[in-house]
Order: sequence, then structure tokens, then C-alpha cells
Amino acid sequence: MISYSQCYPQKKSFTPLLYYMLRLLYKDWLKPSKSVQIHIICWCIFIVYEVSILKLMSLDYQPFFFYVLYYTLNICLFYFHSRILLKKGTTNTRNDLWRLPLFFLLELFVYFSISVAIGYCLSSLQNELFYKKFFTTRVIAGSVWRGVYFIIYSSAYYLLFSYNEKRQKELTQTIENEQLKNKLLRAEQDFLRAQINPHLLFNTLSFIKYAAKKKPEEADEAIMRLSGIMGFALENNSQTILVSKELEQVENIIQLNQLRFNHTLYINYTPRLINKQVTIIPIIILTLVENIFKHGNLLDKDYPAEILVESTDDYLLVQTINLPNYDKSVSSGKTGLSNINSRLDQFYKTNYKFSQTMTDKLFKVELIIKLKD
Repeated sequence: MISYSQCYPQKKSFTPLLYYMLRLLYKDWLKPSKSVQIHIICWCIFIVYEVSILKLMSLDYQPFFFYVLYYTLNICLFYFHSRILLKKGTTNTRNDLWRLPLFFLLELFVYFSISVAIGYCLSSLQNELFYKKFFTTRVIAGSVWRGVYFIIYSSAYYLLFSYNEKRQKELTQTIENEQLKNKLLRAEQDFLRAQINPHLLFNTLSFIKYAAKKKPEEADEAIMRLSGIMGFALENNSQTILVSKELEQVENIIQLNQLRFNHTLYINYTPRLINKQVTIIPIIILTLVENIFKHGNLLDKDYPAEILVESTDDYLLVQTINLPNYDKSVSSGKTGLSNINSRLDQFYKTNYKFSQTMTDKLFKVELIIKLKD
């Protein structure tokens, strides 16, 4: 009977194959549904490779049952070490410094004992003297080395698996964080929409009640424009919207306020959309325009309010300039502008510039969004 250590080539011959096998097994964790198939294929390739090397080295073959027992033992060692000992036996504490070496020695001792038992059984079946064939320095060293060999590669497999598991958790956490940010953006968007609608609705309905008797045609126009704004607020739940769509509601708000104040408001509204496919997160432009009517003085013809919206392939510019209203009865907590800044920061990161300045008598708000880096 040829020794167990003689049945396998040297480590150098197997290293590339086991390396690629570990890579395949590692990738398998990305597709759990194909787990069993990939593992079986990898082990079959490995076993055929080793047996083929034995043939090329002109070493004698052992009975088929011999290979079944020893490869079963090696495969069991591989998975026991990676799936049970390392995965469930480690605590990530200082105790691992003495526990793991002890476990490895016990694991190796059990492996060697089972190898001896298998050798004894095979020797008995072949009527050979077990102690003369198996208990030699070369055979014992080869058996121990074989155990160490699979423990090393099992440890490498465990490290790859742990790395992949950690990466998957980080990826899952990143996705969950992004989903949470999106939900927050939607919630803030809905909150701003809810802020705009009641204020606008109350003022418009008050005007419609007044105009229904004296100016029916203006009441009809107000109802149409108000219904357009309400429809926009109820139907639009997307994360971004075409700038041109939101500007339709800007036009409605301007005209509604002109109707309320009998066309006495001084406003220069300039939409300049060179690129009409530019999008923006909803309610941003509407909030800026609403702030003009809520906190601005639009009755001075020498200082008309300016609303400029310009889009190109490279940037989107939204600019409002107005004379402030210093009426103390109108509170200004600047929550609208603060909410805008927060939403822009979450969605556009560093690809925008949002500024608020007071120049002479005029309050200026400017938003620039870079569409191309």
C-alpha cells in the first residue's frame, strides 16, 4: 500500500488551482441559488486535477474507495473549519488569541486520528501490515501537512466570505440610507406643498368671493388658475419635474396675485428656457416666488420685483429680486428658504449654489444648479 502522502503532488502544483477554486466559491456567495452546483463542480475539478497529476507522475493508484474516504475527510475539514470553527467559534475578543490556536490543534488532531482510522481499515481490507506501512515519519508528516494544507485554504475561503458579507452589509446599509434620504426629500416636498396650498387657497377663495359679484370674468379666471395649481400639487409626486411644468404654476400664481391686487403689482417675470428638458426637484421655484408675494413690497413702480428663470445645457439659474416688506405684522422665520437649502443639499450635493443677499434696498435670492461637471 502506498503512503497517503505519496498520493498527492507537492503544494506548489496545487496552489494555482485552489486559488481559482476559492475565487469561484467566493463568487458563489453572490448567487446563493447556485450554491450546491458551484461547490460540487469546484470539488470535482480539484479531485480530477489531483488524480490526473498522480497519473502523470506514474504513481500507483489506490482503490476507488480509498479516494472516496480521504476526499470526503478533506472536504469535511474544509467546511468544518470555515463554516463552524471560524464563523461560530470566533468572538472577536482577546480570548481568540488562545482559543483559536487550541481549536486548530484539536481540529488537526481529530483529522489525523480519522486519517489513521481510515488507513487502518484499508490495510485490514488489503491484508497488509498497517503499522509498517502507515506509521512512518514520511506518512505521518504527509498526513499532518495535508490537514494543515486544507485548514490554510479553508481559512482563506472564510476570509473571502467574511469580506463579501461585510461588503454586502455596507451596500445594503448604503441603499437603505439613500432610500431614507429619498423618503425625507418626499416628506419635505409634501410639507412644502402643504404649506403653499392653504395660504394660496385662502387668499384666492377670498378674492373669488369678492369678485363673483363685481367681476365674474376675473372670478372665472381665478378659479381656472387655482384648479391648475391644485391639480399640480395633487398629481405630482415624482422626485424631479420639468422646469417648464413648474413655471406653468409660477405663471398661475403671478396672475392670481395680480387679480387679487387689481393688476397693481409691479413684476418683471422672465422665463428663458434654452434647454426645455431641464428638471428640478418640485416646489423649489414655487417657494421662491411665493416668498416674493409674502414678504416683498410689489407696489413700488421704481423697484419692481424681478423673477428670472434661465436654463441651458450647462446650468439652471433661478433669480428673484424684490423690495422687502417691512410690515411687522408679516412674520418671517425664513423657514421656506431654509427648507429649500436643506433639500438642495441632499439632492444636488455640491453641484449647486444658493445665496441670499441684501444689496442697497433690494433682497436678492439666486440659485444656480450645475447640470454638467
